[in-house]
Amino acid sequence: MDIELVIFDMDGVLFQGDNFWLDLHREYGTDEEGVKLANSYLNSDYVMLAELVIERLWKGRPASVFERLVESRRYNPGVQEVFEFLHRRGLRSAIVSTGPYQLAERAQSELGIDEIRGNRLIIESGMISQVEIMVRETHKAEVGRRIMSSQAVDPARTAFVGDSYGDVALAELVGLPVAYNSKSAELNDVCKYTLRNGEFAMLIGILENEMRSGPGNSRVRSRTTD
Repeated sequence: MDIELVIFDMDGVLFQGDNFWLDLHREYGTDEEGVKLANSYLNSDYVMLAELVIERLWKGRPASVFERLVESRRYNPGVQEVFEFLHRRGLRSAIVSTGPYQLAERAQSELGIDEIRGNRLIIESGMISQVEIMVRETHKAEVGRRIMSSQAVDPARTAFVGDSYGDVALAELVGLPVAYNSKSAELNDVCKYTLRNGEFAMLIGILENEMRSGPGNSRVRSRTTD
């Protein structure tokens, strides 16, 4: 299998911590109200969820809290090694995440990622003001498809690494889907490989094996951890 592009989810995959926005709610003391809104709108109307969170809970709050959380996020073990491998092999990379665009920008700068998509908090005069939605929870496949098109890479030559139910559609779209530390049975079922927490660097071996196996390699799901 020829792999040319690897797309990553961000929270829980590249960075430690499952949900950046929930952690920001906790920092602002709005987690109870935030969870109620998420339960009502997360899967049905993600744009409405984001707008309500800003208008009701975060607008006018100091952006320094958000910026500090972006800077303090730590990579999962093995992430740097994987990106060193991608660069050595000339493979392109991208992030598709409902997490903060600013965190994706940090990863792009530090890891050399080609394209990023996330949701940007707009900051004015040091305060949270608005939100720009680029990725909706249930529409990651659409965003991933646009990235593949912009990079002129066929889905069959694309790998994706995700960790949640929201990643299922994108995992189904690509030639090499990988689940990392996933608690979603649905995602695990559609992925060819599953990696446990702490096994991120094993992605290097997966990519090497798939690229050695040639175009005749079948997409029968196997688990590296069995």
